[in-house]
Amino acid sequence: MHNDDFMAKVACIVETDGLLRDYIDSVVIKDIKSRIADDRFANLNSNHIHAALLLKAIAPCALKDFAAVMRLSKSAASALIERMVENNLVLRQLNPHNRREILLSVSPDFEEHVVYVRAELAAWFAALADDLGMDAFEQWHAVMMQLHTVILQKIRAAHA
Repeated sequence: MHNDDFMAKVACIVETDGLLRDYIDSVVIKDIKSRIADDRFANLNSNHIHAALLLKAIAPCALKDFAAVMRLSKSAASALIERMVENNLVLRQLNPHNRREILLSVSPDFEEHVVYVRAELAAWFAALADDLGMDAFEQWHAVMMQLHTVILQKIRAAHA
C-alpha cells in the first residue's frame, strides 16, 4: 500500500502524461501532417500517425500486442489496421515461426513519412527540453530510458 504523497505524485505523472499525449495528438501531429506533401497520404489522421509511430517501435508484432499498446480492443485495433492496410500504411505478413499468426509492420512506402514525423517530434521535444533546462532534461532522459526498457520488456514478454 502506498501513502498519499506517493499516490499524489503518481496522479501528477498520469495527468501530465495525458496532457502531453493530448497536446502531441491535437496540435503537434496535426501541424506535422499539414506539412506532408505526398497526396497518397492526404487522408491520414493523427490516429494513423500515432498508430504508425507505435507500430514502428514494436514491429513486427501481433494484432493483440498492437491493440495493447494503442489501448484499444482487439476489434477496434483490427478495424484501424484494416483501414491502414487499405491505404498502404501497414503490411500484414505470416509469422514464419507460427503460421497461425499475422505480424504487422509499417509499409516501406509509409516508412519515410514515419521517419519524418519522428524527426519533427524530436525537434518539438528539443524545444520543450530547452524550456525545461538541461538539468531537468537530463533527469527526464534518464527516467525515460528506464521506462522505455521496462515497457519494451513487458510488450515482448506478452508477445512471447
